[in-house]
Amino acid sequence: MSTLVPYLIFSGTCKEAMEFYRDALDGEILFMHTFGESPIPVDEEAQHRIFNSELRAGNIRIKASDDMPGHRVTTGTNFSMFVSFSNAQAKAKVFSELSEGGKVLFPIEDNFGMVEDKYGIRWMLEHGEQFAS
Repeated sequence: MSTLVPYLIFSGTCKEAMEFYRDALDGEILFMHTFGESPIPVDEEAQHRIFNSELRAGNIRIKASDDMPGHRVTTGTNFSMFVSFSNAQAKAKVFSELSEGGKVLFPIEDNFGMVEDKYGIRWMLEHGEQFAS
């Protein structure tokens, strides 16, 4: 089993956007972690930016973050397809297939990998019971 979730990326407005979507969709923000709380070292001015967040409203699920310092998003790179798999083998197979003709952005490491397919669509792949919901 796998789950597909849109993953939106903002240029410093993730918190504001997720609160807007929460209110518009009558949902709830399940978590919102900053870069300051993440394992990624960032400059002081980026500590408050959002590293990862999730919103749920009924059957709607949206994940989002701000862009990483030094990696500005542009139209076309401001979203990814986030897929959660129930096992590592299924994740590895899809990662390999999506990589053909595309490029690996983050090799699979610590249960996470990211690839841009040959059509320019970015995919974030993860596995585990805690993710396939």
